[in-house]
This record gives sequence, structure tokens and C-alpha cells, in this order.
Amino acid sequence: MPLTFSSLLSWKIVENVDRIENWKTWQWVFSYSIIVLTMTFALTPTTVIALVSGYFLGFYAILPVVVSYSLASVAGYFISKPLGPNFQTVIRSSYPKIDSFVHQMMDKSPISFVIFGRISPVLPFAVMNVVLPLISIRFKPFFWGGLIGMLPRTLLAILTGKLAKDLLSLLKHPSNSVYMQIGFIALLLLSILGFVVLFKKKK
Repeated sequence: MPLTFSSLLSWKIVENVDRIENWKTWQWVFSYSIIVLTMTFALTPTTVIALVSGYFLGFYAILPVVVSYSLASVAGYFISKPLGPNFQTVIRSSYPKIDSFVHQMMDKSPISFVIFGRISPVLPFAVMNVVLPLISIRFKPFFWGGLIGMLPRTLLAILTGKLAKDLLSLLKHPSNSVYMQIGFIALLLLSILGFVVLFKKKK
């Protein structure tokens, strides 16, 4: 579903590039209001939104993109939270060692746990919105850790979009950008290093 929806959205955006370039403020505000919903229900990946936003708005896109994914994460948190007790019962009975490991890491520094989870480019935004509440992350570290952790990925995607010369090529092959390639590796290594540090602290 996310792939299909994002493909259709990308096609419509490319088809209306000239019109979107002349959008007024209220049109952008309305669009980001819809984007909050599509992010919440995993219909649009945050990276795609940040790439497109960077292409049209440059660094002015930082505020609306950050606000959008923050609101989407809050919505995802409160939608998923009620399912937490049942989820934890299943995990504890099926994978007690994993459950114990994760909770010990969270107990040391829950906000760091969230930050490094969010920084990782291989952990989808929408999936983390569901998983983190289910493993009993409190709202405060969930929100602030998510806000901080998503910033590097967001800034990287916005920069890539801003520097792109062709929107269609950008949306078809975002990973072709040298900035995205270097950024992906750097963020992945940073995330792994962060979890290693948390693991050592837990001992």
C-alpha cells in the first residue's frame, strides 16, 4: 500500500510541477495537513515527503516537514499505545531474552534508545511509531527522541531534494544521489554505534 500510494502521489506531483511551484502558503499548509494523516497511516514515507519538499521549498521545508512528522508520530503513539499490554505478553512469552535485552537498554536511557532507533535509515518511520509505544516507551522520550533522531535523515533528504535538477529522476532513483549514499552509510553506522554504547552501559 505505501509503495502504491507513494508511486501515485509521485506521478501526480511530477505531472503538476509547474502548478505546485506557484502554490500559495495556504495550499502548502493544507497539503501538509493531509501529509500528517498519510504519514500516520504509513501511506507516504517521510523520506519521499522530505525529498519533494526540499525540491520545491529548499530549506524552508524544514519546519513544515518536522512539524508534520512530529504530529504523525504523536498520532501513531496514541493509536498504538492501547495494544501495548497484549503485545508485551506475547513477546515476553515467545522471546523472553529479547524482551529483557530491549527493556534493559531502555531503562538506561530511553531517549537515547529512541534517538538511535530513529536515526537508523533502515528502520521505517511508521513501523517505529507502532513498535516504540508497544514496548512501553514513555511519551516524553518517544516524542523528543523521535524529533531529534529524525532530524539528520530529514535534513539529508531536504538537501538532496534542494540540489536535484530533475524531480522525476529524484523520485525514481533517490539513492543515486551521492549525498544520500554517504548519508545512508553515516547514519547507519551512527545508529549501530549508539546501540553498541547503550548495550555496554547496560552491562
